[in-house]
Amino acid sequence: MSNLSATNQIINYIKENILSGNFKINSKLPSERKIAEQFNISRIPVRKAIEKLCDDGILMSVPYSSPIVKGFKKVDLFNDNEIYKNHNIQEFYVESLRARQFIESEATKLAVLNASDEEIERIRVAYLKSIAELDKVAKGLIKECSDADLKFHKEIIAASHNPLFYKYYEIIPKTIFSNQYFGFKYRTSLNDMIEHHDKIMEAFEKRDPILAYNAMYNHLEDVIQLFQSK
Repeated sequence: MSNLSATNQIINYIKENILSGNFKINSKLPSERKIAEQFNISRIPVRKAIEKLCDDGILMSVPYSSPIVKGFKKVDLFNDNEIYKNHNIQEFYVESLRARQFIESEATKLAVLNASDEEIERIRVAYLKSIAELDKVAKGLIKECSDADLKFHKEIIAASHNPLFYKYYEIIPKTIFSNQYFGFKYRTSLNDMIEHHDKIMEAFEKRDPILAYNAMYNHLEDVIQLFQSK
């Protein structure tokens, strides 16, 4: 995050707090002054970030007052002529998770077959980190756990030795980012997630491609069911 411009840091900060529920929908955003003081910067990048988020429909400008938080109402990943442009965000995420389910289940199977010992060790380290970070979700620290969980998935994708599978993470980063946030936000128990990660890791230890495919498939199916129940 430190490599980003001040404006982009503020944009990410506001988005993350909306996704985590710290900034409630239809509530006022903290003042420009308060945000600027928190980051020890001038109010100019804060104002630019707010203007951008208002243009995107995530915030609503209010004359002589802080903007109102509107949240993520529609998908902004596509051109106006794309069929998904006006889809409800929940509906789109279910569809994007189905795509992840297909790709990552197959990638996990390939990774079990193709991963070197060094790659399996990197997967194991990422797995242990993701489990260790899960207790932070209960404290509202979703960002830390989201990063650790994403690292676990990316190491598996890389170990598949299929460049097309790895490339898809770069093609739809906003979708994956939000998948992680909402998956943690709506989860009522972390035990199921731990069990799924355990099962995925077990498949690597046993070098069992069928177990690997099913473990990842069921893991993402659980997230899909979270979305569909809301």
